[in-house]
Amino acid sequence: MNKPIPIKPHHFLDIIKLYGRGLEKFVPDKKYGHDFYRIGNIILNNKETLLLLTLNGDDICKPCKYFKDGKCVDIVKNCGHYTSKEEWNKVIDTKTLKQLGLKESQKITALELCRIAKIKLNVFKIWKERPKEETVLRESNLINGIEKYFGGISVR
Repeated sequence: MNKPIPIKPHHFLDIIKLYGRGLEKFVPDKKYGHDFYRIGNIILNNKETLLLLTLNGDDICKPCKYFKDGKCVDIVKNCGHYTSKEEWNKVIDTKTLKQLGLKESQKITALELCRIAKIKLNVFKIWKERPKEETVLRESNLINGIEKYFGGISVR
């Protein structure tokens, strides 16, 4: 078995959301320099990819220009009173794990994480600080991405 890929829950959901929006292949991000494209392509190409859920810097974050001394130093806007991306990410990832009934350091396949998200995830409770129209679009794209990811496989 391959080594599990450390990933923040929201990064996984972002990959599936973008897939649902129509993205079929991720390309390198020159602005940030993170590995979203590499991890995204692995997950899209292998539904049995083993993931290691984390609240800390994951394999996407590590090469990013905003990842310094093990933390994200980027800022966020329109996230309630949060301005630290590190703090904001921990808040949404903690809420996501709790809502899905999962734990930090848990190993799970990409397909199983999708199945659980389809059944249990309520994006309006996770991203309640974000603008409603953005969250409506997030939910729609995420649902599309999950359905597309399963490609006819039963999810229950």
